[in-house]
Amino acid sequence: MPQTLLSSFRLYLKAQGKKENTIRNYLQDVDHFLSWLSSQIKSSSLPALLNDPNKITQSITVKNLTAYRRFLEKNEVSPTTINRRLSSLRQLTKFFLSQGWLKEDPTKKLVNISLEKETDKTSHTLEKFAKALEEEGKSKTTVRNYLSDVKGFLEWEQNEPHAK
Repeated sequence: MPQTLLSSFRLYLKAQGKKENTIRNYLQDVDHFLSWLSSQIKSSSLPALLNDPNKITQSITVKNLTAYRRFLEKNEVSPTTINRRLSSLRQLTKFFLSQGWLKEDPTKKLVNISLEKETDKTSHTLEKFAKALEEEGKSKTTVRNYLSDVKGFLEWEQNEPHAK
C-alpha cells in the first residue's frame, strides 16, 4: 500500500488495540494479497496498484477474495495461515469502510477454512509420538515436556507469515 495508506492502516489497527506483532502480520498478509492481486490485474503492476487507493478498493471484491482463497488452498498454504490472511483482509475492509472508501463489506461471505482435519491429523501424529516415547522408556514428565515443545513449535510454524 502507499506509505500514507499503510501508515493510516497501521494507526487504525493500533486504535483497535491490536498488538505490534499482530499489526506486522496483518500488514504482511495485506502485502501478500496485493502482490497476488496485481498479478491478476493484467494491465497493472504492483507499484501502479499501490499508488492508486481507488484501484485497491475497487479490486477488493467477493470474486477476487474468493479467487485469492482458492489460490492459497491450491498452493497448499496451511488452513491456519489462510484463515489469518483472510482475517487480515477483513481488517483491511473494516478500515476501508471506516474511511468511506468502501460502501459494502465484501468479506461478509468470506468463510474460513475448517481446521478440523489439520487438528485431527496433528493430534494423531502427537499420539503416535507420545506412544513411541513411552515405548523408549521416557518418563511421563519427559513425554509431556516433549509434546508441549512440539505443540509450541507447530503453533509457531502455522502462525509464521511465510509458513505454508
